[in-house]
Amino acid sequence: MMDSVENMRKVLNESGAYKLSGDSAVDRELGAYGAGLGPVEEGLRRLEEDMFALTAGEERLGAWERLYRRQASWADPETRRRGVAAALSRRGGPVLSGDIEGILEAAGIKGAARFEGGKVIITVAEYLGVTEEEAGRLLSRLLPLGLQWETEAAGA
Repeated sequence: MMDSVENMRKVLNESGAYKLSGDSAVDRELGAYGAGLGPVEEGLRRLEEDMFALTAGEERLGAWERLYRRQASWADPETRRRGVAAALSRRGGPVLSGDIEGILEAAGIKGAARFEGGKVIITVAEYLGVTEEEAGRLLSRLLPLGLQWETEAAGA
């Protein structure tokens, strides 16, 4: 990606009005502009990343998580990003059996689910940066109302 100084240098060189050698007064002036514009460009880059859950920085990721959780997760950033994206994609609409993997991820659960005796049995291998209570609260929000479910530890 071309930064502002490179872009200004390219435009001025192509205009034919300037011949920038790298040590002219105009080159030094462009360097000064770049010093001022650098932090702005960096802020814009971070803002663009933070607009989407899958690219958000850790600080903004916490804000994304608090949209549906009481607190930010303590899992690694990639796990947190996937969980946020899964939760955000679960808003509204019907829930089908094929959606269970994304629901578990959104609730911060690494595991599997099966349907048995009219309810969903969720086998938890690991909680991903959330407490068992928080995962249960999220499952209650993400699974259809009236669907009976329970969790069990892997190997139980």
